[in-house]
Amino acid sequence: MANASSNDASTNARCACALYRPTAQFKPFEWVQGDRLDSSQQTQAAFLNDARDVVHGAQTLVQLLAWDEDRRDAASSDADPAPLFDACQRASLQRLLSVTLGLLHARIEVQCEALT
Repeated sequence: MANASSNDASTNARCACALYRPTAQFKPFEWVQGDRLDSSQQTQAAFLNDARDVVHGAQTLVQLLAWDEDRRDAASSDADPAPLFDACQRASLQRLLSVTLGLLHARIEVQCEALT
């Protein structure tokens, strides 16, 4: 796991369940414009746009959860602000990520099977 600072490394060493924290900045996708495509390509473009939105939302939520975990770790040792999420809320959001990405994966598999 590549982290931006040694503080992140010590936090991850203490918590075996730490989320993956990418070092590269996430770049949003550009939408596929479907107005000049035939109907089957428009359907595929709409799916790709939806999939890109899900990926972008998931990435944003992962970053928010990582930020909140850092805030939680800091609040336990200093007078820093408390985290936004409690353990139950954090677990719910992590399950939401898993389910959302699982549903997206299933739709991708359907699209791939349709192409073969």
